Amino acid sequence: MSESDAPPEFRLREERVNEGGGSARQARLSRMGRMLPRERIAAVLDAGSFVEFERHVLHRHPEASESLAANRHPGDGVIAGLGRIGGETVAIYAHDPTVMRGALGITASRKVCRVLDMASERRLPVIALVDCDGVRVEEGTDAIEAYGQIIARTVRMKSRCLQVTAVFGLCVGAAAYTATLTDWVAMVDGHGFMFITGPKVTKVVTGQDVELSDLGGSMMHARRTGACHHVAADDGQLAKWVRDLIVARHAIAPSDPLDRNSDRVAEVVPDAQRRAYDMRKVLDDVFDRGSFFELGSLFGGSLLTGLVRLGGKPLAIVASQPMVLGGCLDVDASRKGAHFIEWANREGMPIVTLVDVPGYLPGLAQEQGGIIPFGAQLLTAYGNATVPLICLVVRKSFGGASVLSFSAQVRLALPTARIAPMGIDAMAEVVLGPDVPGMTDDELRARASRRSEWVERHDHAWAPAEAGYIDRVVLPQEARRSLVAVVQALDERDERRTR
Repeated sequence: MSESDAPPEFRLREERVNEGGGSARQARLSRMGRMLPRERIAAVLDAGSFVEFERHVLHRHPEASESLAANRHPGDGVIAGLGRIGGETVAIYAHDPTVMRGALGITASRKVCRVLDMASERRLPVIALVDCDGVRVEEGTDAIEAYGQIIARTVRMKSRCLQVTAVFGLCVGAAAYTATLTDWVAMVDGHGFMFITGPKVTKVVTGQDVELSDLGGSMMHARRTGACHHVAADDGQLAKWVRDLIVARHAIAPSDPLDRNSDRVAEVVPDAQRRAYDMRKVLDDVFDRGSFFELGSLFGGSLLTGLVRLGGKPLAIVASQPMVLGGCLDVDASRKGAHFIEWANREGMPIVTLVDVPGYLPGLAQEQGGIIPFGAQLLTAYGNATVPLICLVVRKSFGGASVLSFSAQVRLALPTARIAPMGIDAMAEVVLGPDVPGMTDDELRARASRRSEWVERHDHAWAPAEAGYIDRVVLPQEARRSLVAVVQALDERDERRTR
């Protein structure tokens, strides 16, 4: 029986479901170039795979207020269920902003909790498509308690399931806290806003007139707070990003030949220690070309984080970026790296680190901004990782920032690598003392001799190799093949699947 042949009662109820909060509100979304919530779900999931829960449920408090009585819509402002992405089962829910601005009440919160419980039990990825004005205040403290159950589950599931939040519209109050508790957050530029208190309340409480974009816009969070890990141009691009992330974690893809050379590395990496270059070009040559899926590209730019493939298999990548701050680690890069490493470890992916770091960024702002505790978070993340840790020192690894290399189980280095407590210029200042006006020729010659002696002993890739710190010095064109061999030796994912 087709839907057109269905009984009138069936057709009427389906029309109410599809209409959401009303055709006028849906039309307004469409005029703004935004997808409706069901369209967002369809764009994220494999075609025809969505299985919806509690499609016709209504909220149970029409007597509480006129607003609730007038907004008793099927689904109660949340669409939730299971589906598939690239063949992998996922749990998904989407707020419907046409129903009371997407604010969550008791019934909708219970639906979300049901999906989260099922995901936790089966260890499924959870995807939240957010367009939510926070807690539904019309339902009082019961709604606060209900949303608290979502937050509690989100926290408990952090060690069990991948959790991804896609902010299509508002993400306010409790919804903002929930989003930032998940692993990855992406937002639509110009439409996605995430904040605890909006401009009106901010004005009342503080007297400040604040623009919405400054208070909680996507670019603000991507560049300043680090709470947003990707900014999409529109709803369709955001849905695609979610799909790509889910697939990039585990799916095996066609790859470049395992035994091909990485010939471009020598062209990209300069011998001069202070010359900048783009580490992304190195990644593209060493790993499967075009496979780098970057996470957090606008925050902590001196450290690149994301997923790559090697022989078609996904790996987690952490890499210095000499184009930003010369590759120095700062507060933001440390926070970013720690978060990514903790997540990759939970996902069970080997972590490969490409190192070209001159040290931690010095200065008053960094010290007062917490470089010690945030740097310690990066140390802790590497130290707690139980997945294979592999590093390739591309050019330098100096001082405390050698955290990027010393936690690795296998350490490789290019001939351009230098590994030391500090660079040669800083060493000369500390060990030899500063240049003093009026030094005699003999004193200057002695100073130059001691500097040359230090360079001869320490300022080359073979010194750490001879000391046992580096397992092997590899030529640039052999970097890919060398990493393939190490990853194959350490990666137990295939063996675990067959046990």
